[in-house]
Amino acid sequence: MDSLTSAVKIPILVGPTGVGKSEIAGRLAIRHGFEIISADAFQVYQGMEMGTAQPDKELQGKVKHHLVGVRKAQESWNAVQFATSAKKIIAAEKSKKFLIVGGAGFYIRALVEGPPQGTAPSPEVRSMVAEKVLELGPEKAHEWLASRDALAAQRLDVQDTRRVGRALEKTFETASIKAAYEPLGSANVIFLGLERSRENLDKLLLKRTQTMWVQGLLEETKYLLSLHLPQDHPTLAAIGYAEASAFLAEKMTEAEALERIFRRTRQYAKRQWTWFKHQHDVEWLNLDDFPTMDAAVQKLSEKL
Repeated sequence: MDSLTSAVKIPILVGPTGVGKSEIAGRLAIRHGFEIISADAFQVYQGMEMGTAQPDKELQGKVKHHLVGVRKAQESWNAVQFATSAKKIIAAEKSKKFLIVGGAGFYIRALVEGPPQGTAPSPEVRSMVAEKVLELGPEKAHEWLASRDALAAQRLDVQDTRRVGRALEKTFETASIKAAYEPLGSANVIFLGLERSRENLDKLLLKRTQTMWVQGLLEETKYLLSLHLPQDHPTLAAIGYAEASAFLAEKMTEAEALERIFRRTRQYAKRQWTWFKHQHDVEWLNLDDFPTMDAAVQKLSEKL
């Protein structure tokens, strides 16, 4: 990074969904004068505040947040677009201090190490495709592939859902996008990770699932449906919105939708934890070890 050396590091706060990143980040930002850059696949969209757990308006009034609720749902958003936008924000405000916060590992890697190479899809795309293929069934999934890549569909058997899924993933690749940004570089960042015991995280995820269901998820889903987005649009397959859509279409009961949201969120949290454990050199902090959030913030402050 042009203006930084290894002595000046930008903190990146990571961890599984629901662990408490937004609250900890807000307290750190107030304490140290940070502005927050959200590294998330869906928080960037307008009209998805509850389902994507965007920081609440009170916190956003105290701390400036970037890349939260600034794009329309119809617009695309991928790792390269995120990294390009985040780098521009950092470069334009050299006198300010930034804290990058999020659980989208593929996005963060693009910002730190550069644009994705090869054919590996992002975890978000892989999750979206897998859920959609499971929902559609072999025949409809093969038809979906045919609409996106007719040649690949001709080569693959309808019943080979594994290969059909892989072929679909490739149609959502961002690797071919040329990036016009210089990555931050691992020497210029410090990764701080938040974790909890599986039992305690599950309790938080269950509570969040129930809260977002009664505090706006259905209304947000109705809004997305009113936009008449393509059937394969990632927002419609995002955790929570896919289930709410199925409930509104009377394809699921409320109990079934809530159970599935919790299960998908739990699975996603596990994938995030595994990603950050293996992709980056992260200093982990178990929030269960601290009596209060302020105590955890004090410990994190010592690492900055």
